[in-house]
Amino acid sequence: MNATRTQGRNWLARGEGVLNTLLSATAAIVMFLMMALTLVDVVGRYLFSMPVTGAFEVTELMLAAVIFLGLPLVTAEGGHIAVDILDSALSDRVLAVQYWVIGVINVLAFGIFSWMLWEHAFKVLRYEDTTAVLQIPYAWLAFLMAITASASTLILLIQLLFDRNGKTSRGVQ
Repeated sequence: MNATRTQGRNWLARGEGVLNTLLSATAAIVMFLMMALTLVDVVGRYLFSMPVTGAFEVTELMLAAVIFLGLPLVTAEGGHIAVDILDSALSDRVLAVQYWVIGVINVLAFGIFSWMLWEHAFKVLRYEDTTAVLQIPYAWLAFLMAITASASTLILLIQLLFDRNGKTSRGVQ
């Protein structure tokens, strides 16, 4: 392996590590806050007959944030659902072609999804949309969703171009 290719992989590994740490820590904090809010709401509701006002709205926002913070992590790990029923019956050459075709479809699908989320985020920002009860603006969530979906698209593209070059589901060709 030449020096340029090694440097490229080191740069990708460092970037993946930083992104992984940032997203994992943020998702963990949001998940903890969601758990704490639910605990306080349930205790307040059943012991003191005083639920937390707007807890459902805040929980919805936090749940969406956790899901989209996890999207690039699952993508980088290769954790999306894959059906490989026919892989054992296909040759390595067909599997390599299948890998590239599916990879291109994934990049295009995530790219379109990201583009739609960006359009939605700017529309939410323009209309100054808020939640119904607490009037919390949620443009930040729409932009978080667009950013993380775009990061997932970029990860899929990097994986397609660099990570599995020449690999099939059975290993290196």
